[in-house]
Amino acid sequence: MSAVTLDIEQKAEDLRYKIESAENTQPAGEVFYLSADGDDSGDGRSLRTPWKSLDALKTHRFKPGSTVLFRRGDIWRGSIEAQPGVTYGAYGIGKKPCLYGSPFDGAKSGTWTEVCPDVWRFSERIPDDCGGIVFDGGTCAAQKYVLNYEGPVPVENVTKEPFRGYFDLTGDLSFWHDLEPGAVHSEDRGTIYLRSEHGNPAERFHEIEFLPRRHGISVSCDNVTIDNLSVLYCGAHGIGAGTVNGLCVKNSVFGWIGGSLQYVKDGRPVRFGNGVEIYGGCRNYTVENCHVYQCYDAGITFQFSSGGQQDILMDGIRFSGNLIEKCSYSIEYFLGAPDTPAADRQMRDILISGCIMRQAGYGWGIQRPDRQTPAHIKAWDHFNRRTGPFLIENNIMDLSRYMILHIGVSDEAWLPDFRGNTIRQYRGASFGRIGKHPTAMLAYNDSLSEDERFRKDTLLFPE
Repeated sequence: MSAVTLDIEQKAEDLRYKIESAENTQPAGEVFYLSADGDDSGDGRSLRTPWKSLDALKTHRFKPGSTVLFRRGDIWRGSIEAQPGVTYGAYGIGKKPCLYGSPFDGAKSGTWTEVCPDVWRFSERIPDDCGGIVFDGGTCAAQKYVLNYEGPVPVENVTKEPFRGYFDLTGDLSFWHDLEPGAVHSEDRGTIYLRSEHGNPAERFHEIEFLPRRHGISVSCDNVTIDNLSVLYCGAHGIGAGTVNGLCVKNSVFGWIGGSLQYVKDGRPVRFGNGVEIYGGCRNYTVENCHVYQCYDAGITFQFSSGGQQDILMDGIRFSGNLIEKCSYSIEYFLGAPDTPAADRQMRDILISGCIMRQAGYGWGIQRPDRQTPAHIKAWDHFNRRTGPFLIENNIMDLSRYMILHIGVSDEAWLPDFRGNTIRQYRGASFGRIGKHPTAMLAYNDSLSEDERFRKDTLLFPE
């Protein structure tokens, strides 16, 4: 292993340790506690009377400024609807408290029945489209069969091979979720069929987690803080937010996110899933000191692509000190053009700094049919109007399966500024697309050091 590789590995490991060892949330306002051995009939207001389940959060209206603390080392299955002005954090010692989107561990709950050679049916129904299945904490993941109905016969969306039913599953650890054609939810279907060529899945693996179509934490209100939580196994987003202000996510972990159907249009399926997302306008949006890995789409993102006549302002965004690994896009942003000149859409006061982004497109998101899209910075070819500072500085962008960045703008002056970044990609591979759209691909070679836009950055090549 080269000295450069060892240096990046060490910096990533140091940052991972810093994130994992972050100190507990400092409570403020009214404080409420949850633990795995709590009791929902209690008041949740002390370490002696903690609540047990996430249902307790749904029935209580918290005052803005309140703090909800989860005990370290415990696991909750389900999702959270954040409330205005509330901080959700951790107390105790040990590993960060975990929020699993997976409704159960398929190695310990339910049964697997072999319905044809090497194909096993799971007894427990999952009504929301299952984006993926993860085994033994991430040692491997299943390959989802997603059906395309554009033609007269359903086909698997990547291979385009005809699919008639579970007996057409090929390849070890491929699976199909039996919902109605084009459905993302079903009241009476939702059976999982998994091909396991080495016996009963529950005997083969110690842990089997599912990724149903849900956000780990939904945010539709202002001034929410997420601190020191681990959000895992969600088929939609780890944190999914609309137009909100004051969202702060820090010291947290997001892993194995996405893969569920976002929608099916004219028979064509589209999957989605980001670690932390705001879709819409935002002010004072912070993601710092977080570890985000194995997301089907982006690790961290702010975005809005729809037309229409509404104003959209993205202002005061800080992504700093994050470790982002094996996502299709490490950081994604884009702002679509409005349908009328009267609408005002702009991005300003944006800083992406001190992040380590590694191996874009090398995760399980390679299941996507559009494999020539992975990048560390992904803005596509959009309007992307910038009206104030937008700086990308002092980051490490280490290897991408396809390109390092893709940033198109309607006006060349709207491109972000780059400074002090360390970029490593294979010589002659794709560097990316940047400039007034439509953009052209640039190769990664020594000539980039002469590009005025990247003269303040360091370009490295694997040895």
